[in-house]
Amino acid sequence: MGENGREAPVPGPIAAAPGGPPGSRRLCCAMFADLVGYSSLMEENEAQTLDAVTAIHGATVRPSLDRHGGRLIRTMGDGFLAEFIAASSAVACGIDIQRAMAARDTPPPLAFRIGINLGEITESGADIYGREVNVAARLETLSDPEGICISAAVHDAVLGKVEARFEDGGVHALRNIARPVHVWRWCPEERSFGLAATAGGQLALPSRPSVAVLPFTNMTDDPSQDYFADGLVEEIITALAKVRWFFVIARNSSFTYKGRSVDIRQVARELGVRYVLEGSVRKSRDRVRITAQLIAGATGSHIWADTMTGDMDQIFELQDAIAESVAGAIEPKLRSAEIERAGRKPTALLDRAIALDPEYAAAHAAIAMCRMRRFLIGALRVSPEFLEDTVGIARKAVQLDPADPEVLSTAAIVVVLMGKDYVAAREWADASTRLNPSSCSGWARSAFVRCWTSEFATSVEYFRRAMRLSPADPMMYAYQSGLGMAHLFLGDWAVAIEWLRRALSNNRLYAPAYRLLAVALVQSGKVDEAKQVVRQMLAIDPVSSLSRSHYYTGFKDAEPRRLYVESLRLAGLPE
Repeated sequence: MGENGREAPVPGPIAAAPGGPPGSRRLCCAMFADLVGYSSLMEENEAQTLDAVTAIHGATVRPSLDRHGGRLIRTMGDGFLAEFIAASSAVACGIDIQRAMAARDTPPPLAFRIGINLGEITESGADIYGREVNVAARLETLSDPEGICISAAVHDAVLGKVEARFEDGGVHALRNIARPVHVWRWCPEERSFGLAATAGGQLALPSRPSVAVLPFTNMTDDPSQDYFADGLVEEIITALAKVRWFFVIARNSSFTYKGRSVDIRQVARELGVRYVLEGSVRKSRDRVRITAQLIAGATGSHIWADTMTGDMDQIFELQDAIAESVAGAIEPKLRSAEIERAGRKPTALLDRAIALDPEYAAAHAAIAMCRMRRFLIGALRVSPEFLEDTVGIARKAVQLDPADPEVLSTAAIVVVLMGKDYVAAREWADASTRLNPSSCSGWARSAFVRCWTSEFATSVEYFRRAMRLSPADPMMYAYQSGLGMAHLFLGDWAVAIEWLRRALSNNRLYAPAYRLLAVALVQSGKVDEAKQVVRQMLAIDPVSSLSRSHYYTGFKDAEPRRLYVESLRLAGLPE
């Protein structure tokens, strides 16, 4: 809006042939562009920003579209959607626009991010829509300021036709797009695919944890087994790409190292990644053994290694199972490695992260989880306003990014414990595991939700799946405690006690395991032993009480809640 309250004047569509009949489909190349920092610039000086945007459309966007045969579909104030018959025309136009923008020397500082995709679209009058248009919009968000991000379909179409160097940007899971998309990036000549290069030309590391999966070595004498090893690596790359906080190098780049003896540190430098996964495949009769290891690119040190075996009868199922196991094991190891690495350098507070990017869903989810945990350990006092605010933060995280599995599973735990919203918690937990079936934390959080909704047998299944995906997970004590809780309410007292004691052997400071163990002991008739467990628990969690037990668990049904509270009362937990 301008100062007079009317919408800013934006140039209308370029003259072009009208669209086809409503609902008709055809092939086209869609370009989606967005101005970086538009909202903040509007806050600072609305009139100046509106004048600048109008000038950019008139002097840069419209002439470039005219030169390259583009049709302006619509403008969105700070961006636009255009279509082209040829992918090469779209890319050439995008580069023209970005170079013209880079040459601007008038305030305010403005830069486009551009996404381009090729595919079938659906027409509705002069407008276009459909999956391929949505992909172009998502690619724009992956582009760097002054850069262009294109899909593999566009890259294949323009190869050798446009004088521009695109760098492999890896495979990405895009918001609300079912299949991962392989992307390529262009940035001005002094930069390299949107990541600032170091003085020696080496690619700087992405802000996210980055990993390259090298071709696995075929250790058999049968060259035909290469197809199994290559297929397995492709499945692992796809599984890792579903973890949205990973930056995964695409197959085309990692497979350039096939059959070569390489230094892992050199590979990491060349591909611009922090971690490298390598492995081997050995077949003997109808059995296959897979060895994989995750290596830190900077030092060459091993972070994780494992060996998996299986039958070759169901080869595709075996590939899926191994890929899931590798991805499930790597995610927590990378998370731990990133946390350890981050501990060695100054980090911004989550509130600062949101101040810089108010739509950063993961930061909102993390804040909600931190608030919940601080309350549970007694660092904060509860109030209706605190509970409402915390649940509201979790809901906002999901609204900002409903396709992020980590955000979904985190928010599910918060809303069930702090808001007792079982419908949303179950829906988000299920969506999380659908989006990333290799996430051990996703399955574990879904297991907790199932336990609190009295689906104890399903909870056992999900906890075991989480533990199978990550056998050496740093949070294993929590998963063991949850498994003990599920067996407890199934009436398997001895099994529950065993798992809860295992949890405490892994973490002597984990108060929930003490409380659940006390309940299991009371139900087993070992009240004196339960009282001793409660005394041990109060030494590490002195604020624990029956009045706070409503928040320690999220039981939906009255009977498990009654059993839990009454057992703790018999064990001597203070009111």
